[in-house]
Amino acid sequence: MDPESIPAEPPAAFGDLFGIERSRLLALLATVEDAAWHLPTPCPEWDVLGLCRHLVGDDLAVLSWHRDGHRGTSPPDGVTPEGFIGWLDELQIEWVRAARRISPRLVTELLGWTGPMVADVLRAAAASPRTAHVSWASSDPVPAWLDHARELSEYWLHRQQLQSALGHDSDLRADVLAPVLDALRWAYPFRLDEAGLDVDGTVTVEVTGEVTTTWHLARIGLERRWGFVGAPASAPLAVVSMSTEQAWRLLSNNLAVQDQIGVIRSGNPALLRVLLRTRAIIGAPNGPDAPDAPS
Repeated sequence: MDPESIPAEPPAAFGDLFGIERSRLLALLATVEDAAWHLPTPCPEWDVLGLCRHLVGDDLAVLSWHRDGHRGTSPPDGVTPEGFIGWLDELQIEWVRAARRISPRLVTELLGWTGPMVADVLRAAAASPRTAHVSWASSDPVPAWLDHARELSEYWLHRQQLQSALGHDSDLRADVLAPVLDALRWAYPFRLDEAGLDVDGTVTVEVTGEVTTTWHLARIGLERRWGFVGAPASAPLAVVSMSTEQAWRLLSNNLAVQDQIGVIRSGNPALLRVLLRTRAIIGAPNGPDAPDAPS
């Protein structure tokens, strides 16, 4: 039994899913009253309007890079991972600051204008070539579809932050969330490989609720690398069980530290430590270093 590697063929039509995601964002923004544009969001320093301006910037960057082949900003040569995070944060802050003259009405109109173009770009892009870089999934190039899925997940996650800021529950409809979680899961084998633990056996991640799925991973094959496998023949070495809400929040660094105790875990502490600190993001995870909550 060999572990599953990131497949060449996309598991979903991400351009179509982006169209659905954008229509839901615009429907949400249509309900925002004047004062609510200035409510704080889970993104530090950004209110609702600021986060929407950030999304406009994301749209323009996707179109410029993927459609027009123009990348106007590149990280400094030789930058460290920590330096890259700082550079990216400053780039995003710079854009939102520069866009502060854009009104709520105009930001909504811009998102309505750019959305279909982004969807068309994702539909037209070749999905299989290993030309993309997704730092939380691999240090090597990955199929382009995983980058498309990463883009979709960022937009979906930001909409959940807007939902929260506006007093709404998370939108856990499976038509978009299931493909988002299916993409985010690729952080697990990469982080397990990075940990370098000399163990053999299976670990299991269970998600239940609006999206119900189970992922088994094992360190097998000639290269002794972690990958997804079928159901294990023996009891797993470590198990993490969580709700759909906990799963997307934990993988995206949106689960508050005090709420992480609600994630059920059992088994090998070193493996659990990796699973509980795995994030499909650029940056360090929040949360404790050790899985010392009761199982």
